[in-house]
Amino acid sequence: RVSLCVCRLVPLQALYQLYFDPDMERKNVAQKWLTQAQASAQAWQFCWALLSPDKVQFFGASTLHIKICRHWGDLPAEQHEDLRMQLLSHILCFSSGPKMVLTRLCVALASMALNLIPQAWSEPVADMVRAFQPQEPDSQDNPGAKASQEPHAHCLALLELLTVLPEEFQSGRLARARRTQLREALVGEWAVVCGMLRQLLQSQDSSVQVKEKVLRCLSSWVGLDVPLGESQELVQDCFAALSDPGLFDTAVETIVTAITQPDCQR
Repeated sequence: RVSLCVCRLVPLQALYQLYFDPDMERKNVAQKWLTQAQASAQAWQFCWALLSPDKVQFFGASTLHIKICRHWGDLPAEQHEDLRMQLLSHILCFSSGPKMVLTRLCVALASMALNLIPQAWSEPVADMVRAFQPQEPDSQDNPGAKASQEPHAHCLALLELLTVLPEEFQSGRLARARRTQLREALVGEWAVVCGMLRQLLQSQDSSVQVKEKVLRCLSSWVGLDVPLGESQELVQDCFAALSDPGLFDTAVETIVTAITQPDCQR
C-alpha cells in the first residue's frame, strides 16, 4: 500500500516524504521512487518545475545533471539548443545563489558541453564567455542580456562554470580516444580562458572574491596540461597576487599546481 501511494506522488511530494516522514519504510520507498523518476523521460520536464522558487531546487538541478550524464542519448538532437539556452538562463538566474544549486547547474552545462564537443559544439568556452557579457536591454534572445543587471554575481557564475568544466572532464569515464579528443578541444580554447583570467586578475575593479575564483579556475585548467609556457604573464600575475593577504593562500596553491604540471618542465 505504501508503494502504491508513493508512486502516485509528484516528485515534490516524494521529496517531502523522503526528508520529513518519520516512517523509515516510507522514506525508503520514496527514495526508490525518486531514483526511478530521475531515470524516466518525464524527468527532462519536471526538473525545471523543481527549480522554481520555494521548490526543492537542488534536486531539480541534480536531476538535470543525472539526465545529461546518464541519459543523454534519450534527448533528441533538435532539443539540444533549447536545453543549452535554458541552462544558461538558469545559471544567470541562480548566480546570486543558492550556491549549491548554481554549482550543480554549472556542472550540468559542463557535462552537456562534453557530450557535444567538438562536432555539435565547437567552441563552448567562447560561447559561454559571450553569453555572460553585458548586453543592451533590448537583447531578448541572448541569455547574456541579463548579465548587465548583476555583473559581480554573473562574473562569479561564469568563473564557476569555467572551473567545473575541466573538473567534469577529469571525473568522467571516457574511452581513451574520446578523452584525447576532448582534451585537445578544451586546450584549444585555453587562450580565451587565459585572456579573461588575466584581465580579471589585473583589474582594480575585481573584488577579492573574484580574484580568488580566478586563481581556482586557473588551477582547474592546469590539470588539462594547458600550455602555460605561452601564458607566463598569467603565472606572473599569480605571483603578484601573493602581496594581497586575502589571496595569499590560494595564490600559493595555484602557483604550486602550475609549476608542477608537465608543461612547465619542458
